[in-house]
Amino acid sequence: MVNTRILEQRLGWRTPDDGDTPTPPTRPIAHQPILQGRVDPAAQETARRGAPVRTHRRAEIEETWADIPVVLDDVNRLAAGGAAPSIARGSVAGAAMDQLRTQLLRVTAEKGWRRIGVTSAARGAGRSFVAAGLAASIARLETLRVLLIDADLDDPGLAHLLDLDAPGPLDAVLQGLTEPQRHLRRVGNGLALALNDSPVPQASERMLAPDAILALRSLIDCVAPEVVIHDMPPLIEDPVAAALLPQLDAVLLVADGFRTTAQDILDCERVLDGQAPLLGVVLNKSEDRDPRASRRRG
Repeated sequence: MVNTRILEQRLGWRTPDDGDTPTPPTRPIAHQPILQGRVDPAAQETARRGAPVRTHRRAEIEETWADIPVVLDDVNRLAAGGAAPSIARGSVAGAAMDQLRTQLLRVTAEKGWRRIGVTSAARGAGRSFVAAGLAASIARLETLRVLLIDADLDDPGLAHLLDLDAPGPLDAVLQGLTEPQRHLRRVGNGLALALNDSPVPQASERMLAPDAILALRSLIDCVAPEVVIHDMPPLIEDPVAAALLPQLDAVLLVADGFRTTAQDILDCERVLDGQAPLLGVVLNKSEDRDPRASRRRG
């Protein structure tokens, strides 16, 4: 699933023979390898000392969580449809997601982050698959709660990927027409879903409106998950992605092992510069897993 050797080569590193030490690229790579960095004990302790949730607030959160309609009683029943491989515990993809989960949770705990965007340079890289697999992996821990949001507002497809019915348009929440908690659906005890069945009109403009920003934050705050994963639109192709960046703590970039180039990654870094930290790059070696890409080519 994640092949760092191929990624090094795509980014310009040179490895002439097996066993040789990779030679750094001659051009600069802007992002810092956060997922492979060292844990800063002082920063980790600072995050741990964050303001505690008051008792009555915790009771409200528990009540809201219990009231969310359950679509699947076990997160291990969550499956990606179509040609996508299994994300279940013990599968090849599931094991890769568990490894990614370990690295991601270490960094989020250290930094005090919880709002993570999963994106790519272009459609078809498998970002929705990675977002769903990562969310399911975190939820399997049973000690953390995670919210997975279909933030591809122009072309939502997470419900289709997971073969689940969205409760309605997410735009109704962003406009304040639907209470945020009424739009959520739950999988098992640890995963909440904010799915979408319709494109949001003028999505980039909508996400610049203060009311929509407050609605998105309310969607998160009503269940207060430890981790929020946004399945975002492509970073280069879609203006909605740039509008969403201020609402994120960090971004995980998914690269297509067959089509994403080093220049694509550099372009993504430029978009992220000064907006959100780049957690790292996940190299997805499989074929196109985004059904929206094939529909557009057909």
